[in-house]
Amino acid sequence: MAEPTTDEGDRRAAEIGRRQSLFREVNERIDELAESYDLRDEMTILCECASERCSEPIAMSAPEYEALRSIPTHFAVLAGHEVPAFERVVEQNDRYVVVEKFGESASVAIDLDPRRRSGEPSSSVG
Repeated sequence: MAEPTTDEGDRRAAEIGRRQSLFREVNERIDELAESYDLRDEMTILCECASERCSEPIAMSAPEYEALRSIPTHFAVLAGHEVPAFERVVEQNDRYVVVEKFGESASVAIDLDPRRRSGEPSSSVG
């Protein structure tokens, strides 16, 4: 089987970045609701992996969630849900791993970061 061309790889990376950004957007709404109902001691977000079929829950504290959202290329996924071609594991615990997007996938994630769009502070990619 032939290797995908750079354009095909970039399109796949962009699609994965968009899909994961959608889950991040959903989780931002969950966070807003949890905060407004004072339920942020431990919250449940959706796995932010690239799979179209995954909707697995991840339990995390409010400080963990804020640390995750402070870097627009970071996403929380369940162990084994990583896509090494487009992301690397930068943190892990017994509940989830944090992956960092790179390449085209990272560019899309940064462009679609709801906190950057709303003017909230967010770290830039180094």
